[in-house]
Amino acid sequence: MRTVVMRVVALALLLLLALVGIITTRTVQRLPDTLIFYVRDTGSTFTLEGVPRRLGDADLTTRVRAQVTALSTGPTADEAARGLSSAVPGGVVVLDARLDAGVLTVDLSPEFHAGGGAASMLGRLNQLYYTLSQPADVDAVRIAIDGDVIDVLPGEGLILDVPWVRADHPDAPVW
Repeated sequence: MRTVVMRVVALALLLLLALVGIITTRTVQRLPDTLIFYVRDTGSTFTLEGVPRRLGDADLTTRVRAQVTALSTGPTADEAARGLSSAVPGGVVVLDARLDAGVLTVDLSPEFHAGGGAASMLGRLNQLYYTLSQPADVDAVRIAIDGDVIDVLPGEGLILDVPWVRADHPDAPVW
């Protein structure tokens, strides 16, 4: 009789451990693994606010495309209701992404620099820089448009740091 009870208890413990493992795995799969930075208009200035997203295990190019698509698409309805927006124009496409010694070079379509004034251009640059540089493997970001690395953003003539180093900008920007 004692052997039967021990076997039932052992089986129950084994099933409990399996259940805990399944729940833990499913929970971890839902946890956000990146932040997408959107613009918050405070009335007199603009700043960035990161919102969590789950991109999953993806190679570099897939991850960068997903991040830029999230910026280009804009915040969810709930996030927009909280006052968040995107300065990144719709239709921006990642043509290429390369990571070399911690420097991410992202090649974007020309839509990235189309339209908007100085505040909009600063917003889209800040959104891109902070979103792309927050994974641990990216220390700096370099922007290319149609294959050419740029040091001045066309349109407003904003001079860019090439590359833009995240460690030099630890705090969220205000413009």
